[in-house]
Amino acid sequence: MKKVSVVLPTHNRADLLPQALASVCEQTYRELEIIVVDDSSSDATPEIVAEWCTKDSRFRSIRNDPNQRLPRSLNIGFAATSGDYLTWTSDDNLYHPGAIGRMAEVLEAAKDAAGVYASMNIVDHNLNPKTVFRAKPVEEQSIQPWCGACFLYRREAYEQVGDYNPEMVLAEDLDYWIRLRQVGPLLPIDEVLYDYREHEGSLSSNFPAQVADAGAKVVISHLGNMPWLQGKPLGETYLALASHAYRKEDVEGLRKYLKLAIKLCPTTVISRFKRGVLSAALGRII
Repeated sequence: MKKVSVVLPTHNRADLLPQALASVCEQTYRELEIIVVDDSSSDATPEIVAEWCTKDSRFRSIRNDPNQRLPRSLNIGFAATSGDYLTWTSDDNLYHPGAIGRMAEVLEAAKDAAGVYASMNIVDHNLNPKTVFRAKPVEEQSIQPWCGACFLYRREAYEQVGDYNPEMVLAEDLDYWIRLRQVGPLLPIDEVLYDYREHEGSLSSNFPAQVADAGAKVVISHLGNMPWLQGKPLGETYLALASHAYRKEDVEGLRKYLKLAIKLCPTTVISRFKRGVLSAALGRII
């Protein structure tokens, strides 16, 4: 059985951390090592982590001092891993009991794949369901590639891709997925294996504009290096960048990406124009 390494970065989330740790501990797939990276928490996190390390030998902990933020915390954690397959999870999200086992099964069978990713429930703070994120092929996605938060990839791919980029805070995962897809295929598993919390304390809720800016920066930095992205999905990617440029009052970027979008998916552009989404933007160009 392949060993799976799970990195769990955390910072001042003592209220939710025990649930996240329990969801890893209770996996039906038992060949695990869990590296908890405490990014200079000032609450009860150190005591919680110490307790878990005492009662389960698969847990190990690293404490950052001073705070390193998420990308560097991930790099610190992965540098300490020894598993054949790698993943990381957040301190406010939960695996379903069979999640890691199912992903390991699919990855083991797909020898050419760099990684796999699964569908997940989007839930509120109290785990009440809101919607479902369905894993679909990255080649069909307009934001490239969005693999969610439930995933597994090979150590060999990690060794080729390297570390998470500390300059891509708030979009380090998107940047990593693009680089991982450049190494090999990423396979979707359309089975719900994870609960992803959307709540007031999450980064995406507290900093939506910054997250959008970071995501656009990542996609722009990789344009031309995503050969799997063609046709309508590429056109919709350009359209998303045009929309972002409009919100930022970047007329040059708006003109550039909207023209590219019109060439690849004119129907989509016209449809959004009719709904008023890009009416002012088109007016600026025309």
